Amino acid sequence: MGTGGTRYGAGRPALKVKAEHCRSVDVRRFAAENMLRDGAWTWQWSDPDTREVRSSITVYGRQDCITLAFTIEGTPVRNEMPVIRTACNFGGSRPWFACPCCGRRVAKVFLRFRRFACRHCQRVSYASQSDDAMGRAWRAQTKLEAKLDPHWRRPRYMHHATRARLMTKIMELEQRRDDALAAFMGTRFPGLLPW
Repeated sequence: MGTGGTRYGAGRPALKVKAEHCRSVDVRRFAAENMLRDGAWTWQWSDPDTREVRSSITVYGRQDCITLAFTIEGTPVRNEMPVIRTACNFGGSRPWFACPCCGRRVAKVFLRFRRFACRHCQRVSYASQSDDAMGRAWRAQTKLEAKLDPHWRRPRYMHHATRARLMTKIMELEQRRDDALAAFMGTRFPGLLPW
């Protein structure tokens, strides 16, 4: 994938490291696993295809802080992640990490440069932020197709009108991709197209 200025209809430049390629921890997962209390746990990242464990860290939990202990190239590293809470409308509270670099309230922190911090401090972006016009159309179409059965068939209990709306949107996205491709070909090869 090239930089943002060289692709037709590009979004932001694709120079930043992608969040999908970084190790991250999510305070919501820690809360669901009941790890925001006194104790020690092991957190593992595994390959989604082979289920092979790629790396792991030790998590020391407390009510107001999480300590992440790990080693990088034989050097032990410890990161303190303060946990702050916000009140919910119907009672209880929601936990957040306070980024150790900027203090921003975030749900996920990413590992880069031997530390965990928010994606803004780590200069990490999501892959969808660097999509060009074709990529955005493909991503939107994939979401719509996930609502249908294979070969764009109507799932059981889906209204016919709902399937018709989804099919209209899918056809619009395909037309948008065709138009973007024709515009790109027209700028690159001006004498090739008959119009």
